[in-house]
Amino acid sequence: MNKSVSIVIRCLNENDNLKVLIPILLNQNYKDFELIFVDSGSTDGTLETINKYILKSNNFFLYHIKKIDFTFGRSLNLGFQNSNGDIIVSLSAHCFPKNNFYLESIIDGFKLDSVGIVYGSQSPHFLTRHSESSVQRTWFHGESRITTDGFINNGNAAYRKEVWQKFLFDEKLTGLEDIDLGIKAKKSGWEVFYSSEADVEHLHKENYKTIQNRYRREAEAMKNIDLLNPSNSNIIKNTLAHCFMGFLRGVKYDFKNSNESIQPGKDFISIFMYRLNQYIGTYKGFKNNMSKNKITDLYFYPPKI
Repeated sequence: MNKSVSIVIRCLNENDNLKVLIPILLNQNYKDFELIFVDSGSTDGTLETINKYILKSNNFFLYHIKKIDFTFGRSLNLGFQNSNGDIIVSLSAHCFPKNNFYLESIIDGFKLDSVGIVYGSQSPHFLTRHSESSVQRTWFHGESRITTDGFINNGNAAYRKEVWQKFLFDEKLTGLEDIDLGIKAKKSGWEVFYSSEADVEHLHKENYKTIQNRYRREAEAMKNIDLLNPSNSNIIKNTLAHCFMGFLRGVKYDFKNSNESIQPGKDFISIFMYRLNQYIGTYKGFKNNMSKNKITDLYFYPPKI
């Protein structure tokens, strides 16, 4: 499939990761692409690294979004609206393609004209916590296929430009802007394709407070997506019970599979703390809303490890 491609990468202090990611992308077999970076206040050398490539290439572009204006959806919309590709890839700065045919694989997902969105597999990076890797393996598994659920993850996803232009990412959501757009696209007749071949290693290296904040903002976003969904309403009404049972299932599953794991954090205390913060965050997100200023400081600019 001969399509021009734009790759949009959101970044905040991702210099070490970009030094790994950019060479991988430049070594892809598929060459017809541009790289668009949307930075939200980096101070670690990220901007200097990007600008070095801009000086050497006409296919590198850098845009900025202020901290006060930042949401995940707004930063992606900024990158997408400045793109030239027929296909726009959203790739996390800490998602590293595992092979040189990554771009070919994700583009191949659009062979059917009915497919409007493709998302790729995400394997755990060797530094990702054991419990986080369990979550990733739950979300990303099986053969390539047209999906029937509403799941998409912008850590590694691609959109026909016309699909994004019709719906745009919701700039008010505290997360899950990908799932929200996917639900809207599917309701309009577009299909979503999962590509197991378009695989990346996703590095999650967060402290427990940041993990709690991530799940909190995602639960808060889910609460505002597809509000008429009966199962969603049931979770909101019975949040404590759902979170408690989820916590128990998560601890049991992680501990059961810890012996075979090569990931860090597979001891019982690490498993317990991850799942505890996951479901405390989920509970808080379903039960409470935060002000915009608090969201910006706590959710989008979390404390460093």
